[in-house]
Amino acid sequence: MVNPKISTVDFASQEDAVRVLPQAPLIDSYRTGWKGLTFTHYCHPPHETMEHCLLQHSLVIADPKSCFQAERHVNGKFRQYAHGNGRVDIIPAFLDHRTNWDQEVEFSVIAICPTLLNQTAQELRQREIELIPQFSIDDPVIRQLALALKTEIQTGCMSGRLYGESLGTALAARLLQNYAVNKPPFEFKANGLSRSQLGRVIDYIQANLAQDVSILDLAIVTNMSESHFSRGFKRSVGITPYQYLMQQRVERARQLLNQQVISISDIALDCGFANQTHLTKVFRQMTGITPKAYQKR
Repeated sequence: MVNPKISTVDFASQEDAVRVLPQAPLIDSYRTGWKGLTFTHYCHPPHETMEHCLLQHSLVIADPKSCFQAERHVNGKFRQYAHGNGRVDIIPAFLDHRTNWDQEVEFSVIAICPTLLNQTAQELRQREIELIPQFSIDDPVIRQLALALKTEIQTGCMSGRLYGESLGTALAARLLQNYAVNKPPFEFKANGLSRSQLGRVIDYIQANLAQDVSILDLAIVTNMSESHFSRGFKRSVGITPYQYLMQQRVERARQLLNQQVISISDIALDCGFANQTHLTKVFRQMTGITPKAYQKR
């Protein structure tokens, strides 16, 4: 239960987050439209936060080049430890918390909405959700997912909402499988989509290739939660919804390139890519050739 005397902070709100970390982030996801998670990256001077309670589960990933001393007070318990070198702290939502560090440090914060965690837990058949606070742990999976989010923002979020939200779902599953009191049963396997559900999703994707499709958009088509849909789709098709979307966009681009009447820059936009550079990058990854070279064959 939240202590009414402790300040509650919504890290999904840029205006609210500065009450905890007054230094502006170098990189943030506030304008991405991602649902369920927020990413920020800081280079912050020595600081002691106020006592607060976050409305999201918080992952703090230290920069690999950083090494510093940190102190955390979580629900009345004190912890002093060495941090840095890409290690991770996990602070569950709704806990009384304050922290401080002794030098300028670089770190990322990923705030995950409890709703996203709850949805993922339901699909993993995990009834009770209670994350265990973690301090300076070595988790290469979380580190790589955080780096993918950071890179996506730095490159202009060209991959769209579906990519970022898929990484958020992967982070939620990682937390539940490794840092929850009651872990999901290992024998759990997600069911695939029915033939009619899969057909509706494929039709929706084909009709909206030029749009910024999100996991929620596709889940609504199947009347599923986002996490259930993502797992079911991968089980049915063998790849993630994002990977399938990219495949279909490249296939549409190939068809338009064969016509040789539309410019490559216009084809990129018609197929849902951010720009011609984005199309070229993905097209080359999937076909081994650039769109321009493909068009000249």
